[in-house]
Amino acid sequence: MKHRSVSLFSRLRPVFSRFGHLLQDVIYPEEALCLACGAVVRSGCLCSDCRDSLRRDDFFSSWAHRDLDGVPAFSLRPHSGVARTLVLRLKHQAAACAAEELAALLLPLPDFLSFTSDTVVTWVTMPARRHRERCIDHGRVLAEAFARRLNLPCRQLLVRREDGARTQASLHMKDRRKNLRQAYAPAGTIDCPVLLVDDVLTTGTTALRCIEALRKAGAAEITVLTATHALRS
Repeated sequence: MKHRSVSLFSRLRPVFSRFGHLLQDVIYPEEALCLACGAVVRSGCLCSDCRDSLRRDDFFSSWAHRDLDGVPAFSLRPHSGVARTLVLRLKHQAAACAAEELAALLLPLPDFLSFTSDTVVTWVTMPARRHRERCIDHGRVLAEAFARRLNLPCRQLLVRREDGARTQASLHMKDRRKNLRQAYAPAGTIDCPVLLVDDVLTTGTTALRCIEALRKAGAAEITVLTATHALRS
């Protein structure tokens, strides 16, 4: 009986999740309250104090750079403060406007970073099950917001091979590597520079798996760009 109850709850969870987001939109419509502190806002989804904090906090340590198997990976901000809150609200609470606030940090681009007009922006494809549960493909929403700021085309270049992998957030580096082995495949042949966008760069395992798939499809020039970074061992 207990097994049946758990199974029923699992099936109904996406329904409850969608209902919760709808109820939230009715009580507190998107852009009515600041996503970071909850204060009432007249426009946008951040109050002026939180928006100023987002641009000011860790400004001199922003645009972190890492090398992922020969691929440059850049991050806009550390995974803390308002930036972290926006990522979590986008990822777990379907707050799509958070992507626009994060994308606003892109410009002006630093001197060391530029993209040719034929660069295609893409994202880390999520499992269909997780998409149903979260009611939003946050990776795609973020990639599209970044692409609009950069005036670049955006399209899906990766497909998710399996739907049973555990979420990466709860795993250590060794387990992360096993969890996503063979998880991604190219959606087709790639003959253009690629900008892979994601929300957080931690161990880099997810990005590396995507890089492998993009290279197999022919991508010779790849750049990774994430909203935030958080080192994890």
